[in-house]
Amino acid sequence: MATSTTPAHNTERLFELIETKLHLLEEMQALTIEQADQVAQHDMTSLMVVLSRKQSLMESLQSVQLELISYRDEDPDARVWSSPDKRTRCKAMVQRSDQLLSELIVQENRCLDNMNLKRDSVLTQLQQNVAASQLQAAYGSVNSLDQTEDGFSLEG
Repeated sequence: MATSTTPAHNTERLFELIETKLHLLEEMQALTIEQADQVAQHDMTSLMVVLSRKQSLMESLQSVQLELISYRDEDPDARVWSSPDKRTRCKAMVQRSDQLLSELIVQENRCLDNMNLKRDSVLTQLQQNVAASQLQAAYGSVNSLDQTEDGFSLEG
């Protein structure tokens, strides 16, 4: 006869997955705060490092989420836990994970908004610089028209 996993074993694995998910979300929150600081400081090099680290966490989170899919169709009330305390702790971790995920979405949107504002500000500055350069070039060509080929000025 093939051995099957016990219901208590399944809930132990579920607990581990939820705990891992919570830990990953907490790490992502810390990196998102760091990301916001890098955006505010215009430090694109450090920002890229933070985003790279976040990408790694996202991949780990995705792996955990894929494993959690098998638990979604189960009736939570039918699960067999090793203790009522373990069940309560798992439920609290799920609630905290949901809260962190909501907070992360808000923080990410703020970072994106700030990056867009910085981008728009840089674009405006670049446009002003181009306009100033064009104006300077235009005045330069007018000044060269004021002189004859002999180098004498036509001004009175």
